[in-house]
Amino acid sequence: MSVEHWFDFVCPFCYVAQDRNRVLREHGIEVVEHGMRIHPEIPPGGTPAGPRVGPTYDFLAQQAEEAGLPLHWSDRMPHTRTALAAFEWLNSVDSEVAERFATSVFAAYFAEQLDIESVDLLSTLAEAAGGDAARLRAALTDGTAYDALTRSEQRAAEYGVMGTPTWIVGGQAVSGLRPREWFKDLAGVLAA
Repeated sequence: MSVEHWFDFVCPFCYVAQDRNRVLREHGIEVVEHGMRIHPEIPPGGTPAGPRVGPTYDFLAQQAEEAGLPLHWSDRMPHTRTALAAFEWLNSVDSEVAERFATSVFAAYFAEQLDIESVDLLSTLAEAAGGDAARLRAALTDGTAYDALTRSEQRAAEYGVMGTPTWIVGGQAVSGLRPREWFKDLAGVLAA
């Protein structure tokens, strides 16, 4: 059994959703990952982020802590097109490398407050994940990686995916960050 999952590196709910995907995988469910920009209006160089206070951010901090994911808010929201294109290109080559890359990009932004727009950083993270940094740079330069992201976003539109995180389970969209227990129950149903 498999589910499809759309995410964006700038989305804190997607950062925590890594834990939900881990629950599914631990139960033998394949999670097929796809990138999708939720804020395509953010320009290269990013945009300032306002204060992250209130119940939503308290919830995210609690969920991240329970998942063992360090969460340190950046003062900037990055333009994620290049990072997502890099993920999609790596995913077309080797999904396990792409999964490790995605984990490291999330950590770079949400745990370490690094600039995930940097092609140098993305290349380093790709290589550390087992990918070919030179081929990735070439795919970003010649547009192949961006074409892969366009295909992913077109597929999201075909499924009616409007936001992240969204999972497609048995043809139905499940949007938003659900409790960990909900995913355990889902995994049990899917694995039965």
